[in-house]
Amino acid sequence: MNDREGPEYDAVGHPALSADGAVAAYRAERNDTWFIRIGDREEPAYDFVTDPAISADGATVAYAASQDGRWFLIAGGVKRPLAGHPVMVFISPDGRQVGWVDRDPLPDGGSKMRVAVPGNIGEPFGLVGRPVFSPTEPLAAYGAEDGGRIFVVIGSRKIETPDRVSDPVFSPDGRRVGYGARVGRELWWKVLEVYP
Repeated sequence: MNDREGPEYDAVGHPALSADGAVAAYRAERNDTWFIRIGDREEPAYDFVTDPAISADGATVAYAASQDGRWFLIAGGVKRPLAGHPVMVFISPDGRQVGWVDRDPLPDGGSKMRVAVPGNIGEPFGLVGRPVFSPTEPLAAYGAEDGGRIFVVIGSRKIETPDRVSDPVFSPDGRRVGYGARVGRELWWKVLEVYP
């Protein structure tokens, strides 16, 4: 990064960058253990870690980690236990809210995905895109698919939409959510009011 070669690892994940690009974090594997590297510093090692999420100012890095079959959410150096099996974490721009996508195993061997934010675990879907937090409240928006149906989810509100959707984005005031929807060969940009 920035014309500097980093250390060699057995494997690395996708990097996360602060909005100004000053802070980078990524997961790395060495000798069958995983850890998060933030800048030039390595966090403690675990059996597995998810790719990290980073606040806009780079002050808070969040990720999920597994040790001896137990999962934890680590955000800003604070570690707390999690139930379930997180596959992804996401963070609000100011770093105060951290959410995660959890995978629920099904009896037939498949799984469903749920988005969890502080105080709320969403309904299950077959697939979930990358959630984003509102800039003004602990409310998440994301694209989801279940049984061939495509949705944009804003909090607990579910809006069916044609074909595929891009990851949604909030307006700076948090009052609208925009996303791209593919209808056949056309791409439509759609904007929804958060509270209609």
